[in-house]
Amino acid sequence: MGGRPKKAKEEQYYRIMTTACTVSDWEAIVKKAVEQAKRGDGTARKWLADYIIGPPIERKEITGENGGALKIQVIYDDYPNQDAPTAPGPG
Repeated sequence: MGGRPKKAKEEQYYRIMTTACTVSDWEAIVKKAVEQAKRGDGTARKWLADYIIGPPIERKEITGENGGALKIQVIYDDYPNQDAPTAPGPG
């Protein structure tokens, strides 16, 4: 599992949560959420969907001025004249 290592306080909270909420508790919670979602509860539907398939990916279209092409400028801070480094030629 990647990411930053858990801090001691986070590990304590996780340990408390997993001790307090058993597998059978979690099963009951999920079943209740399913019942609520079937009755039209939008919050329950969202919670289940986010948990099972993940939240939807937010997509944004980024365009330049007047919807045209986007101009991207790269500035190299380790080159005093702000010119991009040149790649070696063939041979």
